[in-house]
This record gives sequence, structure tokens and C-alpha cells, in this order.
Amino acid sequence: MTSSSEPIVYCQRHADVETVLACGRCAAPICPRCLLHTPGGIRCPDCARLRRPVMYELSLTDYARAIVTAAVAAVPLGFLGAILLPPRAGSGILVLAIGLLAGLGAGTAISAAMSRATRNKRGQSMQVIAVVAVVLAGALRLIFAGLDWQLATQDLAGGFAVVIAAASAWGRLR
Repeated sequence: MTSSSEPIVYCQRHADVETVLACGRCAAPICPRCLLHTPGGIRCPDCARLRRPVMYELSLTDYARAIVTAAVAAVPLGFLGAILLPPRAGSGILVLAIGLLAGLGAGTAISAAMSRATRNKRGQSMQVIAVVAVVLAGALRLIFAGLDWQLATQDLAGGFAVVIAAASAWGRLR
């Protein structure tokens, strides 16, 4: 691997592997299996210190704030949904358009409230909490509207609003 005039160098982590590569920070010899590409060049695993961005690191307090905020936000959204988009059988283009707007508004409201309560935390756990809150808001909408199960199964606009709200919240908390 090296010419005869250069000393043979072995990887710091794999003593049986010859290498000409070195960490761009500490200059430790590394092999292709060890090297990590970073914005600052190639690094050994010790110098790379790959961490998740702070916005994706949630503490127990952040989880508690997110859950409480999402649950509290779901109650008025469910009530507003029962008033503005009462469950009804069938669907028309106008009803689906209202469902689309209601879903976008609900998903945005829940994700914005959660984001504010946790100081802009994001990630999959936040997304799951938001989707659960959207489903809770949808269930509360049905309860506040009188909970007619047969009507609830035919309520296309309400189901559409819940799906759109979940997708909206999921996307905002990526």
C-alpha cells in the first residue's frame, strides 16, 4: 500500500490494516472502515462526535409538555370541529374543501402549540404525539356532536379532515 521509503502505518482501531488515511483533526491513522465524513473533512470516530441536533433531543420535561399541550389543544379543536364541520353522511366538493381547510388548520394548530411549548423540539416522537392528538380531536368532535356511530362511519369529510390534520402536523414536526 505504501512505497518502500515511507514507514508502514496501521489503523489506530484495526491494528492489522495498513493505511495512508489520517483524521483531519487529530491526525490519527484511520482505515476506510473507521473514517467518517463530516462537513469539516474525514474524521476518526472520536473526533467526529456525531450528535443529533439539539432540536431532536427531548427530555422527560419536553415529552410531558408536548403531551399536555397536545391534549389541551385537542379539546377546543374537537369542539370547533363539531360546530364548524358537524358529522354528516355523504360528501360534496364543498364539504371536502371545508374538511381540507379544517384539517390543515387543526394540524397546524396542534403542531404549533407543541412546538412552542417545547421550544421548537421536533422528531418522530413529537410527530406521534401530534397524530395521537389529532385523532383525539377527531374523536372529541364526534362526542361533542352527539356520537352517532352509524353517521360517524359515513362521515367522509371528518375522516378526510383527520387524515389531512395528521399529515400536516407530521410534516411540520419533521
